[in-house]
Amino acid sequence: MERLFIDESGSMTVEFCEQYPYFVIAIVRVKEPEHLKRAFTRFVRKNMDKLKKCHRGKSMFIDGSFKELKGSALSPDLKKKFVEFLCQNNYFEVFYVVAHNELVNSKMYSSTARAFNYLLKLALEYFIKHGYIGGNKLNIQIDERNEKTFSKHFLQDYLNTELLYNDVIREECSVSYFDSSNNKLIQVADVLANLYFSYLMTGNFESEIQGMKENGYIKYVFEFPKRIIGNV
Repeated sequence: MERLFIDESGSMTVEFCEQYPYFVIAIVRVKEPEHLKRAFTRFVRKNMDKLKKCHRGKSMFIDGSFKELKGSALSPDLKKKFVEFLCQNNYFEVFYVVAHNELVNSKMYSSTARAFNYLLKLALEYFIKHGYIGGNKLNIQIDERNEKTFSKHFLQDYLNTELLYNDVIREECSVSYFDSSNNKLIQVADVLANLYFSYLMTGNFESEIQGMKENGYIKYVFEFPKRIIGNV
């Protein structure tokens, strides 16, 4: 079974593409779920005081108690520490999907839920056909707050129609939605999505991104509508 945890960063927009040029999806392929959860918990515990200092609104804490890790709320220093802390034991790999908004047909974004599903399908199809992700049953876990109720059911049916019936995968995939505050590995995907989005927007974290590529943590960057970064 392939365990994939997914979150996103940025916006799907053509109209405001100069301000928001990228939309990034992080697909985290977890090889050792329990080990990665424990590493995540240790990172949070070790950096609790620093997390409290960069806390914004109620995004990471409620009434002084830790709720969830959010990449958008982390300081640059904590993002670097996160990469250093988690990229030690080969517990996961990450695949990025990058949509370049200025190149996207505006009709595609008329339904952002449909556009998200389409981007995910394209990327998964590519990764599986090229041997980066196995074609056995996919177990996909994703943040529920970005999807409307009808879209939740649609994604699983859509992926099975497109991937199973076209012989890309060999068994039906399952898609489960979670409040990310209750799923540590979706929070990992959140931080990694924001890390790459921040890198694209500012050029920061170049050394962290390059180190993740060289050490096999970043496996591929899939570009839409055309691949600019390419295979890593």
